[in-house]
Amino acid sequence: MCRIQLIIFSLTLFLSAALMFGLQPMIGKMLLPIVGGTPSGWIVAMAFFQVMLLAGYFLAHALSRFTPRAQGLLYLLCLGIGGFFLPMILAGHTGLVGENPKALDIFLLLTAVVAVPFMAISATASTIQRLFTTTGHPSARDPYFLYAASNLGSMTGLMLYPFYIESRSTLTMQSHGWLLGYVLLAGLAAACLLLSGKEKSLSQKASEAPLAPLGWKKRAEWTCLAFVPSALLLAVTLHITTDIFSAPLLWVLPLGIYLLTFVIAFSKKPLVPYERIVELQPVAVTAVMALMLLTKKSLTLSWYAVGVHLAAFGIISLMCHMRLARSRPVEDPRHLTAFYLMLALGGALGGVLVAFIAPALLNTLMEYPALTLASCLLNQNIRSKFSSLHAAGFVTACVLIALLSLLHAIGRDTELALNIFVISAFVLATLHPKLALTGGTLAFAAITLYFSLQSPGFTHRNFYGVIKVYNRVQSFTNGRELNIRYMQHGTTLHGFQIMGKEYETIPTTYYTREGPLGDVFNMANPQSVAAVGLGTGTINCYATPDRDITFFEIDADVVKIAKEQFTYLSKCGSKMPRIIIGDARLELKKLENEKFDLIILDAFSSDMIPTHLLTKEAIEIYLQRLSPQGIILFHISNRYFDLTPPITAAGALLGLKNASVMQFQLLPFYAAASKWVALSRPGVDLSPLSKTKWLENVPPQDATPWTDDYTDLMGALNF
Repeated sequence: MCRIQLIIFSLTLFLSAALMFGLQPMIGKMLLPIVGGTPSGWIVAMAFFQVMLLAGYFLAHALSRFTPRAQGLLYLLCLGIGGFFLPMILAGHTGLVGENPKALDIFLLLTAVVAVPFMAISATASTIQRLFTTTGHPSARDPYFLYAASNLGSMTGLMLYPFYIESRSTLTMQSHGWLLGYVLLAGLAAACLLLSGKEKSLSQKASEAPLAPLGWKKRAEWTCLAFVPSALLLAVTLHITTDIFSAPLLWVLPLGIYLLTFVIAFSKKPLVPYERIVELQPVAVTAVMALMLLTKKSLTLSWYAVGVHLAAFGIISLMCHMRLARSRPVEDPRHLTAFYLMLALGGALGGVLVAFIAPALLNTLMEYPALTLASCLLNQNIRSKFSSLHAAGFVTACVLIALLSLLHAIGRDTELALNIFVISAFVLATLHPKLALTGGTLAFAAITLYFSLQSPGFTHRNFYGVIKVYNRVQSFTNGRELNIRYMQHGTTLHGFQIMGKEYETIPTTYYTREGPLGDVFNMANPQSVAAVGLGTGTINCYATPDRDITFFEIDADVVKIAKEQFTYLSKCGSKMPRIIIGDARLELKKLENEKFDLIILDAFSSDMIPTHLLTKEAIEIYLQRLSPQGIILFHISNRYFDLTPPITAAGALLGLKNASVMQFQLLPFYAAASKWVALSRPGVDLSPLSKTKWLENVPPQDATPWTDDYTDLMGALNF
């Protein structure tokens, strides 16, 4: 019987967590066609789920005032009420957001459709574990090990969605499948209620000790121990994807590690002793700081660096979560719901800090090293004394770092100096956490001051990431050295301009007159052009007195930077082009009385693919704004995705012609290789493009057109 109880309770927690982590990306995809790829979509959705998770834990905490079985019955009632909101399909509630949705509109939309069932599921962990305490199972008094099953479910939902569910089902099918999972969860929860023990007798209740109040220090400890790993999860993900690799789905690795640390920490027999993790934490912190400070980019921008950052994040998170598990209120299970409430509060605060507060206050990703250093304060050895040997090693490390700085300042930055730095960092890392915190803070402050005095360029941060503008003197294949100004968003180059009057109106990189874009302009001679994605404004070089170009840019800060840091918008053409700020699909849909001869979609060069701009429904909107002889042109140069099959498949479904080209020959010297796909109505003659190596592309037989109900990014991966 005990074995059956354990299986049913574990399976219930596993399924509830898998449903939660499967729901979030599904709802995010549903939002895209409604609100576009703005922060008011993805970021508000993320904040919504954090708030609702906290609300679910608060609901469970409020219900804990009743007896365990009464709480279980009320929880089942909440699940039943949530069932009235299923299946969840946002497309039927677009009237709640209007034509120009704001963050509050989207939050209200999600609240109206998703909040009730999500809150009910969020209350599962606390409620089911409390019911388990009444079963008479040998482990009933300490049910926290079941939290490991919950996090295994989270990992399963996290991995299944992008790698299996998304590519094999439409959003409608996913929503109905989620409903079936929800019904199964309700059945398992009812089984848990039946397996729970009977209510305590009046005599037992009278003899039971009164509930000891939780002090604010204990609540603060739980909150802080949950806050740091949660904030670090987003911070390390941002650091890796912004400053090292912008590879697709790389965010899965930190989140998987985060969940795995919960599994290890709350299991009955952790795989690693807590004392060993406490000893490794200072090593992890200083290893991160060493990588942050190294000037050898081949190391800091390598997969080795990614491994170090992920390993350090795992060690720090495991230390915090193991300390959480050790401080759980085993003595009185009645505090179980309060424990999980504080855990959810810390997690939500960590997410809010990195997602909202840090971008508003900081221009760089400074929160990552700051949080890494702050984790030393949660190391239980921080209050212990360090020996004179530790102090001597610390001073030696500081002297060696100062020597490296001196060598770097006088231009003697050699491989030997680098080795000295690495050795000194290792010495520092293996010391006391108090010294690791002090040394890391001093080193980080020094390097921050150094870079602020250097002022190498312009840096701006917002919800979309970090935009950098910098100048470099570059030698080209023609033997010339020219001053180049670059715009970089994360690790993706969004164009450059050769500074100087000779080149200030010449398009570079993907947009050269000798390249594919020039081919289309020469053939079609469009008079009215719509360009989705502004970047540096290079496409404006094709403006003439008889040709108007309208840009659509989702990020207002990109518009400001293009105007202030580059001259394409002011020097090219006879006037400043029209720039519409907002999601291109939504904004194009509003221009009911306008037609364009050429619509250029240039928003797919990074790993964050706005799939809602590539669906059949999106192309239908473009066709409504296209003149009879017009062309839709997709710029799909990308390091990771091959977007040709879904575009050509959607075009074929709509009866359109296509031509595609990959420019391999880099002429002139300031060009970059690029890949383009053109779509047109059947009556438009695209044959002149064949003279410049454009070819008709027949979509593969297994290529499925993307729609607002179905996309498959994993199927488009092509490293």
